[in-house]
Amino acid sequence: SSASKMLKHARGVHQLALRNSDVLARGGAGGRSSVSGVTAAVFGSSGFVGRYVAQALGSMGVRLVLPYRCDETDVQHLRTMGDLGMVVMQENFGVRDRDSVRSAVEGVDLVINVLGAEHETWNYTFDDVHVKWAETLARACQDAGVERVLHFSALGAVEDAPSRRLRTKHRGDEILKEALGEKMTIMKPAPITGPEDRVFRRFASLIKKMPLVPLIDGGKQKLAPIWIRDVAQCVTNALETYESMGKEYELVGPDVFTTKELAEFSFNTIRERPAMIPINMQLAKMLAAPGDMLSTKSPVRLRFGGWSRDSVEETRLDLVQSPASLSAADLGVNVHKVTEGLPIEYLRHYRSGGYDLGSVGTEGSAKFTAPPHCG
Repeated sequence: SSASKMLKHARGVHQLALRNSDVLARGGAGGRSSVSGVTAAVFGSSGFVGRYVAQALGSMGVRLVLPYRCDETDVQHLRTMGDLGMVVMQENFGVRDRDSVRSAVEGVDLVINVLGAEHETWNYTFDDVHVKWAETLARACQDAGVERVLHFSALGAVEDAPSRRLRTKHRGDEILKEALGEKMTIMKPAPITGPEDRVFRRFASLIKKMPLVPLIDGGKQKLAPIWIRDVAQCVTNALETYESMGKEYELVGPDVFTTKELAEFSFNTIRERPAMIPINMQLAKMLAAPGDMLSTKSPVRLRFGGWSRDSVEETRLDLVQSPASLSAADLGVNVHKVTEGLPIEYLRHYRSGGYDLGSVGTEGSAKFTAPPHCG
């Protein structure tokens, strides 16, 4: 039959675990220029994580619906995430605009939610972005009959977390799980590294701008950062199996560092003399208070050390994998060290003495092997 011929022709096409995808539309030899028969809406695609997730899906032949609320020039790079005709940009999106949300999810097979906030602003509180948005999204997905939803939460998002950011993340997770049940897959990543990250780039920026880099509580907080490409690979692997439905995954890197160790590594990599100063938590919150006032009362975003009082409180919690939790390994992803090879390549641009191609900040770095979707 014509259907069997088409399926035979589409053997090389990625097949995501979606029962309602358009089988007859599948075609191509696989990769970006193929058609998987799946349509996915990615909320938060203009952000750091969202753009990598969109690129990973686009490279599998997924038709992308990408809602955005910023200026068109700020998201023009997203048009290249898929082949011609495979990326639909939806302008004038708003988390409070239920009509725009319903329009985005109408007719899609899969929804990816990467929307979140690190700090509160004068437009949006944590409750707006993490809780009320979860309610709106859950209702829209139910009404549209979306088959699968993959939601990004955060490592440490539990009911009794020290920060409001993580507590509201947890409340949003619970709302989505209660409404969508087995349709949900939840990713809880540790701090994510990459060219647009807020881990090594933040340290590098502070090193360049400040005579001493302040470390809250002496930098004792423990972190297990994960590379953005590994996070994107976890998403695609999860979507290729029904086994991941109804489950939560904690995405962490292979190594645990203290904040001080990450700062020292940043100094070493960009070849600057280490200059750090410990700051106790109370003083850190005092220094962060003016930035909180400015950002919540005006469009001005100016924060000492990139901190808010809430993020200072969050440093009480070690962001490492919980015992017995599912991880990237359960999705078949062998995560890379964030301090070696390509994962740390971008940090070298901060060197005053020049890029010095080939150096990775430490000697004896392991040979790097790119994940499959890196191309």
